[in-house]
Amino acid sequence: MKLDKYFKLKNNLETFGFEKNFNYLSKTLYYFSFLGNIFLILFSYFFIKDVTNSIPVLFTGQNIFFSIFIILFMTGYEMFKRFAFEQLTSTIFRVRKVTFNIILGIILTSSLVIGSFYLGLNGAHRLIDTSDTIEIISDQNISAKTDSINKYYNTEIEFYRNQVAKTRIDRKYRDSIVSALQITKDQKIANIESKITDKSANKIEKLKQNNFAFAVMIFFLELIILIGVAFNAYYIWTSYLEMKKLLTTPKFKQIEINLNLLRLYFQNGRKKEGDKIISRNKMIDLVRASKINVSQTEISAFITLCSELEITIGNRRNKTYNISYENAKNTIEIQE
Repeated sequence: MKLDKYFKLKNNLETFGFEKNFNYLSKTLYYFSFLGNIFLILFSYFFIKDVTNSIPVLFTGQNIFFSIFIILFMTGYEMFKRFAFEQLTSTIFRVRKVTFNIILGIILTSSLVIGSFYLGLNGAHRLIDTSDTIEIISDQNISAKTDSINKYYNTEIEFYRNQVAKTRIDRKYRDSIVSALQITKDQKIANIESKITDKSANKIEKLKQNNFAFAVMIFFLELIILIGVAFNAYYIWTSYLEMKKLLTTPKFKQIEINLNLLRLYFQNGRKKEGDKIISRNKMIDLVRASKINVSQTEISAFITLCSELEITIGNRRNKTYNISYENAKNTIEIQE
């Protein structure tokens, strides 16, 4: 194993940084959760649109108006649900105890989630529910096939009934043939009805299974949203605590001091790359005016550090800023 690869692995495996290690996971879960909102908006649209379709036509373009209104309303609803849950989880992490506001937030968020689940599930049901169509087609098929059977056998029955008058065949023989034809006709009609009804029942049963599958899918869509929002809030809070802890170490305290001095050194970013640096005495005066608790020795050490990091370049009498203020801040922050 090459040394550069070893040190990279050593840094990743031995130096645990929550913010760094879970950054991509947090972003992935957070932005992926929006996909759940999009699908819930889509499913809810079909449910609410089915309700608004029953409203009598009151004005021109009513259908388009309601379509746009439903999409905007559900988008606002889903965004409010995300915001409410994000605020709830952030408050729980901060307070770490049960309060009246937290209980109220849980009730509100739960209501929003249940409402979203209800709208999404019913919308999905409206989207795939073709049971009425299946029943209509089934009735049409039964009607068409029974009409065909009736037409054939009724003709045959009528033929044999008329044979007595024409050929004077035995009435009992004639009646037995007619009875047999009638029984055969009824059996065939019953078989057709049973077969088509069974097929329709199987299709409706599959629709019920699809409804259950959609219920599970809606549940996971809600879960994806809640996990994405909650983990993002947890990530932000934990990263804040991690940074807060790091800032109490001597190294980061010094970085904080250096950043404050850098702000004065660049005069709040007014100094640009190529400008002449301010004098040491002026820097001391600025530090005193800002009431930063550092000694003149520390100020001199900071000026030397800027030179070593090539934030400033040149000789003592003609020294200029080598990089911009933003780049200088980045250089100070990443120094070992």
